[in-house]
Amino acid sequence: MLVDVPNGWREVFLEDILKPIARRELVRPSETYRLLGVRLYGNGSFLRETLLGSELSAQHLFMVKAGDLIYNKLFAWKGTFAIINEDHSGCFVSNEFPTFRPIYSSVTANYARRIIQLPRIADRANLVSTGTTSISRNRLNPKDFLRFPVVLPSQAEQLAIDNYLQAVEKTIEQRKSTILAISNAKKAVMRELLTKGGRRDQAPMWALKERWVFGRITEGVKAIPADWELVRLTSVAKLESGHTPDRKRPDYWGGDIHWLSLGDTEALDSLTIGETKEQVNNLGIQNSSARILPKDTVIFSRTATVGKASRLATPMATSQDFANWICGPEIDPRYLVQVFRHMGREWKRLQAGSTHQTIYMPTFKRLQILLPPIKEQQEIADMGEAFDLRIEAEKRALAELQNTRKALSQELLSGRLRLPKSMIERFEEKAGQAVSA
Repeated sequence: MLVDVPNGWREVFLEDILKPIARRELVRPSETYRLLGVRLYGNGSFLRETLLGSELSAQHLFMVKAGDLIYNKLFAWKGTFAIINEDHSGCFVSNEFPTFRPIYSSVTANYARRIIQLPRIADRANLVSTGTTSISRNRLNPKDFLRFPVVLPSQAEQLAIDNYLQAVEKTIEQRKSTILAISNAKKAVMRELLTKGGRRDQAPMWALKERWVFGRITEGVKAIPADWELVRLTSVAKLESGHTPDRKRPDYWGGDIHWLSLGDTEALDSLTIGETKEQVNNLGIQNSSARILPKDTVIFSRTATVGKASRLATPMATSQDFANWICGPEIDPRYLVQVFRHMGREWKRLQAGSTHQTIYMPTFKRLQILLPPIKEQQEIADMGEAFDLRIEAEKRALAELQNTRKALSQELLSGRLRLPKSMIERFEEKAGQAVSA
């Protein structure tokens, strides 16, 4: 026995539930075809590109249809397995992608998809992948793949498990839709507030005195409330860059000074940042260009995740991947965060770089923003933060649901957790039928 077999289940190999198929299809030179790739860790196939038949030899192409299982031989150890869905039926893969079809008398396509998404499948691929060169050292042979052991319940229980997990996944998708709806509502409301304020038509509007070139909230703004100004951001906030102390000097690291780096960029989704993954000490600060920034400094990610912005909840230093703004008395840092968060299209326009997209410091020096009176800035920030706090709460709930789904999937598909018999009996009539992905 290679794996633990729950009561009423059976131990099988993948060759017992999957049959190899090879459909070599000729693509004429004048025809186009869609070429697929596979995402990591069982996250499905994706459309890589659309090509002409003359661009790749038809001898190396295989057509796939809905329900087929494919994997990338070179990266199977990273979980590059997928069941083809209807949208990708009729697409092609190269000969680096072995293709299989579920044997429906043993397993449903959906259950097969769930099996290959399990982390232990990627772990086993990593264990048995072989090769003699740097390129092929992790290549997974299809014969080895088909000898992976799995445990399999009856088809009725397969259908019940799949149905149960689909219900959880539906809840996850509903939560994602809620987050998207709130985000879209925020964009619409904040676009008005950040260009017209809360008074809207009740406030007299004046034409812009100069062209708004860098830092636009939206295009087409030609007039603003009469008591607002269009100003150079550096005239109301001090721009600071970050720096990384020498990594070769361990005596610079591990102190009590928080140091914000790319590893912390997810934290910028929150309104404030108080903790970092790494810390430096005074010696590291003194021997680098980094400096300790005060509380409420506005932090902007200008490299890998361009556009994320937050405020410091406590004094800390940052890496050079951030543009940092110490706000003066004329601008509320909470307002500036909301401005930055609403400038997604503008940040994309201002990015540059041949290898990695970034926004260079000279660009920040040219940013212009609309500056309402400080009280109105605070009111606008209050509204934006109310949306953000709701979005943060929804994202936390989503993360909990996703973790629950992952844990349930592993427990149910291993048989360590069993569904009630009454739930399984509801699918007895459907058992034995071929169920497509």
